[in-house]
Amino acid sequence: MRFGIIDTGILITYLATVAYIGFHVGRKEKKTTRDYFLAGSKLPWFAIGLSMVASSISTEQFIGEVGYAYSYGLAVANWEWLNFPALSLLIWLFVPFYIRGNITTMPEFLERRYGVAPRTIFALLTIWSYAAVNLALVLYGGGLTLNYIFGFPIWIWVILLVLVTGAYTVYGGLTSVVWTDVFQAALLLIGGLAIFGIGFHKVGGLGAIISTGNRAHLILPADNPVLPWTAMVALALSTNVWYFCGNQYINQRVLGAKDEWHAKMGVVLDGFLGIFLALAVTFPGLIAHAMNPNLKDPNQAYPFLITTLLPPILKGVILAALVSAIMSTISSLVNSTATVFTIDIYKRFSKKEKSEEHLIRVGRYAGAIVLLVGVLCVPLVELWKYIFAYVQQIWVLLAAPTVAVYVVGVLWRRATNTAATITMSLSFPLAIVPFVQKVHPFLPAAVANIYVFGLVMLIFSFVLMIILSLFSEAPPQEKVRNLHFNLSMLKLPPKVAAARPHWYQSVVLWWAIFIAAFLAIYIKFW
Repeated sequence: MRFGIIDTGILITYLATVAYIGFHVGRKEKKTTRDYFLAGSKLPWFAIGLSMVASSISTEQFIGEVGYAYSYGLAVANWEWLNFPALSLLIWLFVPFYIRGNITTMPEFLERRYGVAPRTIFALLTIWSYAAVNLALVLYGGGLTLNYIFGFPIWIWVILLVLVTGAYTVYGGLTSVVWTDVFQAALLLIGGLAIFGIGFHKVGGLGAIISTGNRAHLILPADNPVLPWTAMVALALSTNVWYFCGNQYINQRVLGAKDEWHAKMGVVLDGFLGIFLALAVTFPGLIAHAMNPNLKDPNQAYPFLITTLLPPILKGVILAALVSAIMSTISSLVNSTATVFTIDIYKRFSKKEKSEEHLIRVGRYAGAIVLLVGVLCVPLVELWKYIFAYVQQIWVLLAAPTVAVYVVGVLWRRATNTAATITMSLSFPLAIVPFVQKVHPFLPAAVANIYVFGLVMLIFSFVLMIILSLFSEAPPQEKVRNLHFNLSMLKLPPKVAAARPHWYQSVVLWWAIFIAAFLAIYIKFW
């Protein structure tokens, strides 16, 4: 692909703008770890929602998900549209615990509910998965895309992405991450929807895009070899619940909310934007298939659309959108991993009391090291034909024990530290299964589909949590009294509610509209 002066100018302007925003908003002195890691708990709802979108969308979607949709059709849109059950759990079940408890990290919540061991296990699991899985994928996908467009080796682009994004992220903390995300989220949505709109017109409308047969449905038969409905159940109840309810790099902006209303409305906004995300990162794959069903590499479907659909001046905008998706996710992963390491590992096990300035400095060093580990793990991604499948197949197994520990813990007072520790420990061997299965298949035919196996492990994890809890000593009631769900938690705290007296400020109202919109989508495209 050849870029003219205008396109190149747009890209350079974008990079300069992001760097300026990141350093400008991050220049304020960070006196406490809450200032650095949680933006001083001053984030408004719209920044939370947009930042959640920007953090969750990267080359995993723009390249990987588009390629997956190119091959398998509309069912891939479940990765954007089947989020509404998990987002609902986050709003009504978990946000009250997180905000009212002034939680800084997801592992910290586990220590309050259970004890030290589950917190440490989950912290180590989070650090490993963010560096070796998420960050490696984003860097590889970004390098692959830019290599396709400009021709320079992948590793040059990987290192450039690390240097540019790492600079403002390590310097400014969550404040820099969130406010650059607001700008980047707008750009990536505009870029993705531009491709959809032009492609929609090019191929002749929705009927031509969705096609026929299994490619035209969100829910596929149980005997589908790749995306059966059982896999979608695993996605909704395992991966998505872990991703939105227990995932540090998504929830960190929720934890930094001004108050509980802003946290919940930010999640609602993220849900609404999910409707448009599918149009931006799933439907382009369907459009590419309608235009050319014979691409040799499905991962090149999105670059194919850029080269064939867009007039010259828009190529720079779309490339800027792609780069924004890459950079926003890198920044979120680095900041969140540094947070977990500093708060849950370093501070927790340091023998001497550490100053706030010292902890911020440790967080910055940790962020730099995470970037290096992510670069070293990039070759792992090449084992997968579909880069989107790389992260999803690992996540669905890694998530199952964590979801069981979180959900059982807040719904059942009898859940114990022993049960949580043993169940959570299963995540480490389960996360290795996709790698072993890739080079030496060993799973029985009935669960050879990793997603189906993930559903089996989710059920097993819930059963294991319950049985182990019944056979271990119950936790003291005073320990779990404030960490157990009750119906009163559905209401906002009195002071927070009093500040939003108008009907249009109702979280319930906007959540109900959001749920109705997704139910209508599934009725239409079932």
